[in-house]
Amino acid sequence: MESAVKRHDFEDGAVIFRKGDPGDAAYLITHGQVEIVQERRDGETKSVAVLSRGEYFGEMGAIDEKPRSASAIAKGPVACMSVSQEAFMDMLLNRPQESIDLLKVLFERLRKANERLARLEENQGD
Repeated sequence: MESAVKRHDFEDGAVIFRKGDPGDAAYLITHGQVEIVQERRDGETKSVAVLSRGEYFGEMGAIDEKPRSASAIAKGPVACMSVSQEAFMDMLLNRPQESIDLLKVLFERLRKANERLARLEENQGD
């Protein structure tokens, strides 16, 4: 049986996953930075977030089993651990403090997304 946790190393600019890929694992950054990007209709990319050591990414797909909603790109050399969907769900169910900490991060990301959306709506109303 494969290990539920794997170490990965990426070089600058390496694609960790692409929008639309299966959401089969969550990632924890142990070194470096990861940029989360969205592709726009015109083919250009827009940076959504830059995450650093100790931060999770890709957790949405590991929870809801839907395809990736954005792409993750190494920004400089990156080391991270991937946690299988099963192991990630086990952590959420059996380690309440870590689950609460993750929820706080997710809620902060949601707040920021809501603020960006509100600013866009204000600018379109001008």
